[in-house]
Amino acid sequence: MSFDVSKWHEDRIKARKEQAKSYKLLNKYLKGLGYKYIRVWYEGCGDSGECYHAEGWKGKIDLKVTSNGNTWHDHYQTEAWNHNKEENFDKYKNFTRNQVQLQKDYDKFREKHPDLKLQSELHYELVDLVDYDWYNNEGGQGEVLWDLEKENLTVNGEQNVRACNDVTERYFLNGDDPEFGYDSELHEV
Repeated sequence: MSFDVSKWHEDRIKARKEQAKSYKLLNKYLKGLGYKYIRVWYEGCGDSGECYHAEGWKGKIDLKVTSNGNTWHDHYQTEAWNHNKEENFDKYKNFTRNQVQLQKDYDKFREKHPDLKLQSELHYELVDLVDYDWYNNEGGQGEVLWDLEKENLTVNGEQNVRACNDVTERYFLNGDDPEFGYDSELHEV
């Protein structure tokens, strides 16, 4: 028996398509609450990955754009760490993008729609749409951006690869200047 890679890939695409379609009602609900965009940052390597709390943008979204046109992954907000073990510490004090309220709103929606079988945390639900391998080996990073007005989800991601380039160095015992050759083409390994 052989493994049909094309069939496997088609099945994955079909599953992602159905998953996105299942968000139609959630899209309407979140849009009705005034959200315009939902964004989730993710990153990973080795054999694990993580994503950060879903951001709920009600106004113009701040897409910090780099020179290559992608938004930059250092722009996400994470829970504050309680280094000093303070009592009544607010781990959400760094959040300015409606992360806590968005999760509460999502929880209310999930309670009303158990038939949709949504995950308990919105950020993990949305990151499950990412189809490329961003959490194994060299990993990757990126964002899932849900435009509630246009009713689409976009994955802007980067997949890290291990690469090498050919190098030649020759040294002469007679004292002549060394010769160096550096290939400018990178090869995946």
